[in-house]
Amino acid sequence: MNYKALATIFLLALPMLMVPLAAANQPVWNVEFRIRPGATKFMGPCLVSTAFPIDVYLWNDKSLTGVGVYAYDFYVWWNNDQGFSLVNFVNHIPWASGKYFLIVNETGTSGLLDFYHLAVTAVGNSTIDPSLELGSTGLFNASIVTLNFHIDSEPFWPASFAATFGIGNELGYDPLMVDPTKMPHVSTGCTVPITNIEIDHGTYLLEVGQPNIDPEATLAAPYPLNITVGAIDVTETVYIHLTNITGAYGFGFTLTYDPDWKTTDIQHITILPAFAPPYEFLEMHADTPGVITFELMKPSEKPTICSKDIAVVKIDFVSTLTQEIGVIPFDHDGAFVITEAFVMSKDEQTTVTYSYPGDLIYSGDLGNLFRPKSIADLTLDGIVDIADLAAVAMEYGNAHPYAALVAPPGNVDIFDIVFVAKRFGDPEW
Repeated sequence: MNYKALATIFLLALPMLMVPLAAANQPVWNVEFRIRPGATKFMGPCLVSTAFPIDVYLWNDKSLTGVGVYAYDFYVWWNNDQGFSLVNFVNHIPWASGKYFLIVNETGTSGLLDFYHLAVTAVGNSTIDPSLELGSTGLFNASIVTLNFHIDSEPFWPASFAATFGIGNELGYDPLMVDPTKMPHVSTGCTVPITNIEIDHGTYLLEVGQPNIDPEATLAAPYPLNITVGAIDVTETVYIHLTNITGAYGFGFTLTYDPDWKTTDIQHITILPAFAPPYEFLEMHADTPGVITFELMKPSEKPTICSKDIAVVKIDFVSTLTQEIGVIPFDHDGAFVITEAFVMSKDEQTTVTYSYPGDLIYSGDLGNLFRPKSIADLTLDGIVDIADLAAVAMEYGNAHPYAALVAPPGNVDIFDIVFVAKRFGDPEW
């Protein structure tokens, strides 16, 4: 007969068998189980395979009684349907080696909850390892087990994963800490069960940002782009970006632009390596002036794409028209505009299509392409100089657009010349 094992089991059962005695001999200090970190939060996307630890801390202040914890038996519970799982665990038993008996050290499942179960008792008159106490007060606050978890999947917008790491016993855990029958079992060295136990549960949250599609241009940052008279045949590259993308396997968009000022064709559209071939479906159209349509889908068996911000398509445009000499330089709205778009995402169980307008964000048009460096740069050569003064002076007294520099309508007068002269050397607005 293993009397030591029987005695240990009897000791751990005392909190249930000796409730009246506990009330009479209740210590005046509390024992607390703490989950640390108390709040574990992740912001996706791209968190699959991320590892994170959860520690269970045991706290007690034995300075009021001189009696410490002698045995404990508890469970850690968590939701098993929120995209993460336990990889392994490491015990940090607070008694010195050879001074404790490990009764239970296991994991298991109960419905939608997984659990870790640990039961330990000291041997003889063992006390908690003094090296784990803080200072001379006898305050003990150290991890007794580290649970290492692994993120297996993440939600699609707008869903999120949320779970509780709860401390309790074999009956479960009480998130509101009002049911004493679900508290961990703890006893002192005087075989007195401790019932004034405090619990500090932990939480887990995994969120993802709203998916987004946007164009980004290479010429001039930020917009608008300053141009000169020689800007014809200048190549501008526009990248289409996807942001906050989880499990993407297809996307599409319609991009519009002003065909009077710039042009492109199908040869100027490039799929970037982020969506490498093969493709199950690919369609590109640039035959309608001012409109590009694009759709792409990867085969279902190929890996999906996850990224916080990734460029997926490159489009080159060539400028074909600039400001006309002889008129006052003006801003031209040459914006690239996405009129519709979609992104398709999936995992093993879910397929989602984000669309614009809808759940896919598009943050706005891509600026003004053509803007003079100065309204007084009448020759569009990038600087206000004697050539601009000569241009306005040659039209003195005439009914000419230059009259609108100051006070339209009318003829070009001294005020228009002064307007240009005051901006002599001006490189920009």
